[in-house]
Amino acid sequence: MESRKGESSNMGYKFAGVSIDDGKSKPVISTGRDMIKFVLLVTTVTLSCLLFYTSANNPLNMVFPWKTDCYSSKTINETSLETVQKREPVSELERVLMNAAMEDKTVIITALNQAWAKPNSTFDVFRESFKAGIETERLLKHVIAVCLDQHAYDRCIEVHPHCYLINATDSDQLSGPNRFMTPGYLKLIWRRMDLLREVLGLGYNFIFTDADILWLRDPFPRFFPDADFQITCDDYNGKPSDKNNHVNSGFTYVKANNKTLSFYKYWIRSSRKFPGKHDQDVFNLIKNKQFVVKLGIKIRFFDTVYFGGFCQPSRDINVVNTMHANCCIGLDNKVNNLKAALEDWKRYVSLNTTLSETKWNIPPKLVSTGRDMVKVVLLVTTVTLSCLLFIKSVNNPLNTVSLWKTDCYSSKTINETSLETVQKKEPVSELERVLNNAAMEDNTVIITALNQAWAKPNSSFDVFLESFKAGIGTERLLKHVIAVCLDKHAYDRCLEVHPHCYLINSTDSDQLSGPNGFMSPGYLKLIWRRMDLLRNVLRLGYNFIFTDADILWLRDPFPRFFPDADFQISCDYYNGRPTDKNNLVNSGFTYVKANNKTLKFYKFWIKSSQKFPGKHDQDVFNQIKAGQFAMKLGISIRYLDTVYFGGFCQPSRDINVVNTMHSNCCLGLDRKVINLKAALEDWKQYVLLNTTVSETKWNIPPRCGF
Repeated sequence: MESRKGESSNMGYKFAGVSIDDGKSKPVISTGRDMIKFVLLVTTVTLSCLLFYTSANNPLNMVFPWKTDCYSSKTINETSLETVQKREPVSELERVLMNAAMEDKTVIITALNQAWAKPNSTFDVFRESFKAGIETERLLKHVIAVCLDQHAYDRCIEVHPHCYLINATDSDQLSGPNRFMTPGYLKLIWRRMDLLREVLGLGYNFIFTDADILWLRDPFPRFFPDADFQITCDDYNGKPSDKNNHVNSGFTYVKANNKTLSFYKYWIRSSRKFPGKHDQDVFNLIKNKQFVVKLGIKIRFFDTVYFGGFCQPSRDINVVNTMHANCCIGLDNKVNNLKAALEDWKRYVSLNTTLSETKWNIPPKLVSTGRDMVKVVLLVTTVTLSCLLFIKSVNNPLNTVSLWKTDCYSSKTINETSLETVQKKEPVSELERVLNNAAMEDNTVIITALNQAWAKPNSSFDVFLESFKAGIGTERLLKHVIAVCLDKHAYDRCLEVHPHCYLINSTDSDQLSGPNGFMSPGYLKLIWRRMDLLRNVLRLGYNFIFTDADILWLRDPFPRFFPDADFQISCDYYNGRPTDKNNLVNSGFTYVKANNKTLKFYKFWIKSSQKFPGKHDQDVFNQIKAGQFAMKLGISIRYLDTVYFGGFCQPSRDINVVNTMHSNCCLGLDRKVINLKAALEDWKQYVLLNTTVSETKWNIPPRCGF
């Protein structure tokens, strides 16, 4: 065939890395006869290999990195499965998988029976959530509904394109509501597990999602890119690789490779060793077994901030991806409360703005019937009214709360549990003058403490002030910041750069002026001097945030505080439970409401320092927090999540929601300043991008480069 002018007529192909070029290039095979011999040899060897493997009943399946019309050549990811079944004719499961798969051979799978598939039941709410979600409707075309009975299948094909019916001889047992841990429930669970194993064997990655889960945002950006197996939690402890998380296998993301296929086979096989257990229980029993450890499968646990549920609802509707009706018994209860949560979501979407506080319309522990709920409400109402009448009868009324400021310091605003005394003084003290000038309308101030070393130019105080100006919604808070100065040098420098400065009159200011290495005598004096000042602030009726000056303020923290807590404290390490006293606290950031409980607690805290000489405030707090005095006092303490209130010990995992970053776990003032500046630069780069970042990396060396 004659080529056109200017075009090469290369009709050649490459075979085993050798170019055969239509006679124009130098041939490797010298003659046509040699070529025929070579082809016959290769064909003979190939057929012999195929016959051998066929006779051994263990054929190797060919894997190609592209889709074809032949389902037996499915793509799998890099750690490929040892076998991919080659069948003629193509199975119905393979056909459905092929039609629903994404380009990278990922499918989304849910399981249905008659009860879950009927109109206005979970499957309808599940599908509606995809349509109401953000960037989720496009994912519906990749969802496969695995139907456990004919009724579910018939309903599925009416409303959804990808339905697959498991051929079951016991479909009647699988059709009902199947309450938790009944024989029908367990059959459903293990039937589902075997189907997922088969999907992996065919080379497909999958998300398995229970149908009682709302899909509110595309979850893929939240997955860990290097994990083999990822699973949600009923309760998340803050550590994504910690196998002590309380898992919920109703939402899993699994990549198809040898590790996951072997793991699923072992998981299913282990169910025989633990009869009467569901998949979650068996998972917990095998996750630390030698087989799993040797397998080297990389498991990650999802944060309930992003993958929430009724056990532990997402604390932030601005970033939530899914919500699961776990900790909710009864199909009708699940449907009713899922609909309520979906209405909350739709209202949020209609606002088209970021919400400062997330409240889901989900009753705690989800009382099983409406009648029981009415009984609970009546009981609570009766007890409350009785208590109020009793209090009134003994002439001990609760103090009235003013919601505004006055010019009279004796009538300072405090919250409902009022202080036993609010000092009325003439003339007004310097501390009261500074507090009044800096306070917000609800009598809240932000307090930090400085000495000469921390206040000098380019030291921590300058970086602290700069963070407010670079933060989102934080610059306006600077006018409420009071710098408590422990020496005259710090006070003079403060007055140069900040409007609200207060000098503690101290006879030992020299001891408090230096860098004060951790746990030195000067450091401990500074700590307890600060504590006594905070007690005095509470006595005067002011709520406060105390913040160390080595903390970056990146977002307004007030929306993240618990509205019903008296005392809230940050953590070096957060275990996922805001009420758990085993969290490792850091008192460098506290939010405290002025009331009788907090004032008495601070007095007791300071007094306890004499019982534990040489200890700082955090150590003493840990000694008294679970003591008899604190319990009788009834003070409500909450521990702040490091996702929002991070530090160098446990940096926030999400720059999209972080509020503060503390240079804890960082010894030496110079190191603190260097690494705070580096973290602030990370923040400024993020703000410049003006978009959500899928992965957060802080430019902070482990332990601050120590």
